[in-house]
Amino acid sequence: MKTKEMINHNPSSQAAFGRAVVIGSGIAGLTVARVLTDYFAQVTIIERDRRPDTPEIRRGAPQARHAHTLPVRGQTLLEKQFPGLTAELVANGAVAIKGGSEIAFFVAGEWHQVRQHGAIVSITCSRPLLEHVLYQRLLVHPKIRVIQEHGVTGLNVDRKGRKVTGVRLRGRAGLFPSLTNLPADLVVDASGRDSQTPHWLADLGYSPPQETTVNAFAGYASRLYRRPADADPSWKTLYIRPTPTSSTRGGVIIPIEGDRWHVTLIGMGADYPPTSEDGFLAFARSLPTLQLYKAIAAAEPLTEPCGYRQTQNRMRHYERLPRYLEGLLVCGDAAYTLNPVYTQGMTAAVTASLALDHTLNGHSSQHRPGDLTGLTAAFQKQLSRAMADLWQTATDQDRRWPMVEVNEQVDLAHRQRQQLVAHIAQASPQRRERTISNTGLAIGYS
Repeated sequence: MKTKEMINHNPSSQAAFGRAVVIGSGIAGLTVARVLTDYFAQVTIIERDRRPDTPEIRRGAPQARHAHTLPVRGQTLLEKQFPGLTAELVANGAVAIKGGSEIAFFVAGEWHQVRQHGAIVSITCSRPLLEHVLYQRLLVHPKIRVIQEHGVTGLNVDRKGRKVTGVRLRGRAGLFPSLTNLPADLVVDASGRDSQTPHWLADLGYSPPQETTVNAFAGYASRLYRRPADADPSWKTLYIRPTPTSSTRGGVIIPIEGDRWHVTLIGMGADYPPTSEDGFLAFARSLPTLQLYKAIAAAEPLTEPCGYRQTQNRMRHYERLPRYLEGLLVCGDAAYTLNPVYTQGMTAAVTASLALDHTLNGHSSQHRPGDLTGLTAAFQKQLSRAMADLWQTATDQDRRWPMVEVNEQVDLAHRQRQQLVAHIAQASPQRRERTISNTGLAIGYS
């Protein structure tokens, strides 16, 4: 595998802060760690798994078995953080997609042209390849170190219980059973949807965040195919999106490295695609257009179908905590999880790192070196603003399904403010256009 040992950083710059710890090495954790190297003297990434030496699915990222896309917005942000990333991914087999002309997109009973400028080239690859390239880039960074096969069991705080001073680590069972304390001035939880931060805050006497969930009961079934030599040349990516309320079924074909297709079938409203051989093909044949079924019917399958149903949207409202534990930030799926149907997950992860960069830049210019007071509240509020459009896009669509379940732990005053903001956004053509165009493949069409 080809890997470029370069990253966009200035090793001669003096760090404003000391030690940072990032929990998790998914897309959110890796991009956050990259930003932290611009501000901290040392950044330690804690990973529960042992990362493979080649692009493979990690035990802690089962969603990587399903098709992922990185819309242009997310790709552009990653390229700024990791210069040359796009070219490196293509050199390792990622597929370049030219504008909207090579994407076949079916929604609401019709084929649509995806709205992208013709000169824009997006790329598709497996999530393991993207994670692997980002991880290898960070491994050569002089400020980064990685501790693998360890989990974080809790937080250490100062004597007054107001500020994080580090984390407690325990190795995987049978490997490193002893408990270890790792000092840190800042801890970033990017551990994913199973984040333990709400429990850690409660144990320390802090209020855990309220949650909003929107569940349209989406389900996936995915498998890999060898791309046929006689595949339809008119498209590289094929996407059939479910349409409220007329069609609960959809699917996607994404070209990835190794001349393979990543094929994912989608069912909304608990109309889950089966994972048996015959059931997978029968579901594909039942889609509102036969193009996906015809593409895979004679293709060589490389894996068995596998399913995934953890698809609800969930927002943990860290931006509204009554009191903050200084030095603890939460981002990625640990704070916001989005229905993967709308292909925004990786963009959301990168957006969090952009919010962190913005917050740290402002904070370091207004505080003396080493002073992180107020950073936690500032970041969580900045992250909330940065995620607003992505959250709105996913949940507005999911709320249209008849059997959607919505749980909002918000007070009446906040609910009224939400309704006012939503009304203003809906009335603004510029806001609607930005929401559509920024989300890429899944939403932008004409």
